[in-house]
Amino acid sequence: GRGPSARRADLGSPVGRGGQGGGRRTGGMRGDGVTGGPSDHAMEELSWLKEPEEREVELGSDDDFGARLGIGAGARAAAGGGDSEVAKTVLGKGAEDIHDLELQPLGGDKGGSAREVSTRPKKRLYDVWPSRNKFFCGGTMMTGGETEMGITPNCSVPNLCVWTCILAPCSLYFIWVFPHLWKQGCYAMPLATLAVFLMASGFLLATCCSDPGIIPRREVIIATKSGDTLETSLGYDALAKGTVPLDGKGGGRNLPVELSSRGYRWCRTCRIVRPPRASHCPDCDNCVLRYDHHCPFVNNCVGQRNYHFFFGFVTSVLCLAIMVLPVLFWFLNSDNFELAVDGLMHVSSGVLQPVFYALILCGGLIGVAALLSSVLWFYHVFLIATKRTTKEFRRNISNIAEEPTLCAARGPRLFDPWALVDPRDLIRPDEAPPPPPPNLCQCWGEDD
Repeated sequence: GRGPSARRADLGSPVGRGGQGGGRRTGGMRGDGVTGGPSDHAMEELSWLKEPEEREVELGSDDDFGARLGIGAGARAAAGGGDSEVAKTVLGKGAEDIHDLELQPLGGDKGGSAREVSTRPKKRLYDVWPSRNKFFCGGTMMTGGETEMGITPNCSVPNLCVWTCILAPCSLYFIWVFPHLWKQGCYAMPLATLAVFLMASGFLLATCCSDPGIIPRREVIIATKSGDTLETSLGYDALAKGTVPLDGKGGGRNLPVELSSRGYRWCRTCRIVRPPRASHCPDCDNCVLRYDHHCPFVNNCVGQRNYHFFFGFVTSVLCLAIMVLPVLFWFLNSDNFELAVDGLMHVSSGVLQPVFYALILCGGLIGVAALLSSVLWFYHVFLIATKRTTKEFRRNISNIAEEPTLCAARGPRLFDPWALVDPRDLIRPDEAPPPPPPNLCQCWGEDD
């Protein structure tokens, strides 16, 4: 018999809800019908029904707040010390998680609780050498890096021709002539030929793969911090730090008078001061001490530190030509060899005739090369006698220092190819890196 308004009032009151649902469901009904607060056990169960982002967190103090977020006391002190300081610890995870690379701080405190930022990676100098030279065997050997015919990078066709002119006749000599003379009881001539062959090959290899006396560039000196060592070796400051700025700009106008009066010159490419007899090689793109010339037949510059190797090679290869070519020509025209060749050609029905004609042609070319090597030897003997280099003779430049060309001191290497440098320190901000040399092995129409 009660109206709708009375029923709505009963449903809206706590007593009404408690009477309909029962005291056991609410957990807070007292015996007198008055509803109390929910018990602790009920609230603990209901808290897990909420979403993770809606869970309640009780914050008692700043220390409790920092402990929940994984912030140490030192970071909270740094954050609260002033507005300009920023906490160095990453928020969101515990600071004890040192293996998480994403959460490592950018800097560490003095106590060493955070790891320091790793330095930029460094490489060996021979891996990032700024000029055109190429290093191999772990930086032990170096050679010129020019491309002669555009076929493949670092392939010098004149150098390959020199090796062919040495190895081809010597191979025939050691295959045919050497055993024949040894059987005849002639031991001195074959052994002497073998010794000269080893000397010629060794001198050629040393000339091709040795440092000709390169003066390192300004950026190499600065990156390796070898200015003082270089000044001790050369006897002067190649950077001219007293008058030239660190980047080397305007060095030609600010060259010290005491150096320019003695024949020292400024290199605009390397941005260093070079000695009077040094010169910049356009093929290797380096300044070389006592620069003689760039020889494509050895694929390297000829300078102060490898000139004696070069002259030894020219001398030994001339002696080798005198010892091998006449004996080889005599043996190929002997009766026994002609009979063997005639029999072989008769069996093969003339198939080997082009091969022998090609051998005759190669022999003629090798003979011409031997004559040219004799001319080259006499020319360098003249240069040694007059104490001049090839460049000084061609340009009629006088030898200011009166320094001998062959018998002068070789000197130490002026750079350490195994020094660790930052590759970005070798790049000039005002110069773009040179493009790679084109070669015929690249595919046509390649897109970037």
